[in-house]
Amino acid sequence: MKYLGVLILILLLAIASLFVGLQMGKGQLNQAEESQSNQLSKTPTSEGVTSLPSELAIESSHLVSELKQEVLQLKQQLAEKNSLIDAMNSSMGLLEQQVELAYTEIDQVTEQTHDSPFHPEPDSISTDQANQWVPENFANAIASQQGDMVALFKRHHQADTNQEWATEREQALKDSFALSEYADMVNITSVNCKTSTCEVRGEELEPNGWMLVSQRLQETSLSKNASTWTYLIGNEEGETLIHMLSEVDDSTVENQ
Repeated sequence: MKYLGVLILILLLAIASLFVGLQMGKGQLNQAEESQSNQLSKTPTSEGVTSLPSELAIESSHLVSELKQEVLQLKQQLAEKNSLIDAMNSSMGLLEQQVELAYTEIDQVTEQTHDSPFHPEPDSISTDQANQWVPENFANAIASQQGDMVALFKRHHQADTNQEWATEREQALKDSFALSEYADMVNITSVNCKTSTCEVRGEELEPNGWMLVSQRLQETSLSKNASTWTYLIGNEEGETLIHMLSEVDDSTVENQ
């Protein structure tokens, strides 16, 4: 009987332990389920996972659209520049053609001028023609020249005389020569003026005499608005002859 009570007590203790163990296991199971549930709640849902690639896709689409717009703008700018270059090339081509035509016309005019029988020859004069106006030693020197000097020589001797202007001009030239500090280095033998031109003839008495005298003449008002041509002539006797032609602007003559 004694042993039966002990056995019953042991059985009761075992049942109580089993019950307690079952309760503890159930509590641990509940804690494990709650922990797993919490972890799942913290993990992004399938909707959140799929929303991220969707946003990236939208941003990528916008970026691609912007890039396409920039590419289109660049293509348009390139097309405009190409059109401008084509227009410039076309203009350059026309300009080159015009230049070539201009050169061709110049060459044709030049050839016609040189070949034309109407092309004016430089003014010239024979010794006999010049000798009717100046002494022979001067005439020989003038006949050896041509061009503007001869044209001025002819114009002077063929012109009418403006007596008032000619007289005043001749006296002014004579005074200028006489008052020069180098007057004794030259001998002026003739001063003749017409309407707007004057001719001076003489000889050098010392080397460079005329150069010094004419320099002083250039410093006076007589050289204003006047173009002057001078020729020094050496003869067989060793003398140096002076021949000067000057022409005054017609407007200056009229205002005097």
